[in-house]
Amino acid sequence: MTMVNSMSKLDTDPNDMTPLYCRIAGALRSEIASGELEVGTQLPTIAALAIRYKVAPVTVRESFRLLSEEGLIRGRRGSGTFVCGLPSLRNTPVTEAGWPSLSERLRKYRSQILETDDGVPPLLPSDGKPAKAYRRMLRVHQDEHKEPFRVVELFIARKYYDRAPRRFDKEMALVVLEDLDSTNLVEMKQSFTLTIADAIVAGHLDIYAGDPLGRLRRSLVDKNGTIAYFSIALIRADRISLSWSMSRPKK
Repeated sequence: MTMVNSMSKLDTDPNDMTPLYCRIAGALRSEIASGELEVGTQLPTIAALAIRYKVAPVTVRESFRLLSEEGLIRGRRGSGTFVCGLPSLRNTPVTEAGWPSLSERLRKYRSQILETDDGVPPLLPSDGKPAKAYRRMLRVHQDEHKEPFRVVELFIARKYYDRAPRRFDKEMALVVLEDLDSTNLVEMKQSFTLTIADAIVAGHLDIYAGDPLGRLRRSLVDKNGTIAYFSIALIRADRISLSWSMSRPKK
């Protein structure tokens, strides 16, 4: 394999307190997972990456140490550093584009509440009309094996939350909403982008700071265009599966 000629740029968000070496390791780990850096590929030298990312060589060396401990890269004396393995992946998909079938897929998952209050969701005009009041929760979602896969900040309209507070506190919110008022909740809007984990989110999800994450923004509206549910979720990259179908319009 030839040496890689290009690498993704390091995220330089000034508000991100994640150590630089973790962020560099996360960027490299993401490229290994995606196949951009195949097994057998030689990495640029520590000096070259230090120049590329504008950091000290010791910072890149710490990134290499993390990836080496994970079994992803290996140094060869006199030859350089090479990709030697892939990040472990899980098969459980947790993000599907379809709805309302999505709520059925979520029934086997549970959540751990980190914070609750009556905060207001950060809505956009295109999301719909805000409800009079919301119940806000910051939660960690867990799969059927009790492994964390997502940190989510969600807002449930109080008219729904007050009908089943115990269920909303324990179960997946979309599941409870579907049970309470499936005929009146008519549209889900979603957008998906990529980001990386800061130290706090990484701790909740049992991953490394700097690891790639999916960022899923959702709103669920009723027949009157009122937002019954809104959330922003940060999802482990190895737990994402997007699927949808499209039909050509009939002439």
